[in-house]
Amino acid sequence: MREPQEDFWPYEKLPEPHPAIERGDFEAALAAFATREMLDYREHGPSHSDVWICGFGVTLWLMDDREGAGSVWSKACDEALRGKFKYSSTGTYQSGLLLWFASVWLKNEDWHEEAEALFDKLLRKKRPVMGADFSILLARMLRREIDLPEVQARYRDEQPEQCDDYEWEALFYAGVRAYEEGDIEQTRRLWRHVKERTRSWVTLEYYLLEHEKKKLDR
Repeated sequence: MREPQEDFWPYEKLPEPHPAIERGDFEAALAAFATREMLDYREHGPSHSDVWICGFGVTLWLMDDREGAGSVWSKACDEALRGKFKYSSTGTYQSGLLLWFASVWLKNEDWHEEAEALFDKLLRKKRPVMGADFSILLARMLRREIDLPEVQARYRDEQPEQCDDYEWEALFYAGVRAYEEGDIEQTRRLWRHVKERTRSWVTLEYYLLEHEKKKLDR
């Protein structure tokens, strides 16, 4: 029988990328995301999560390495499509959602097709993966199958912190949809409704929204 291994990385020693993003130290955020990804892989092998690689791409985008971010999300989307991620807080939708955003901003049709292919596969599942309920709504909104009010109606009764996270994501992707339709003023209007964060460790889409909103408002 295999002997239990000593825990060399107790929780309190794990690097946290979000505080680094919040203080603008993007190199530290990249290092933290990369470290968490490899430690995750060390523990779980090929059953690793998609959360850290998606965050790595978000940080690259915040550093204005847009092509690099899109390439990272594209790789993650491919792994999600092939079922390489065995657990995910978004039901493996997040890489597709982020890649859809990148495809719209950079007018990359190949990335758009990759994201669409992932959504096609995931949405055909008879039993949604655990954690996918809200991401399904976001994917369907991007595909113009439902509208923003239908998404918002699903989380009005959630706890305030959870409601804020859902609202940030919903408004972000609604803005992406409007941008894709050529209605940039609607993107501005939607993003102006976003609450400022009052806590750390917010959803990754919040950072992207704030980053791009500043550019649109210039």
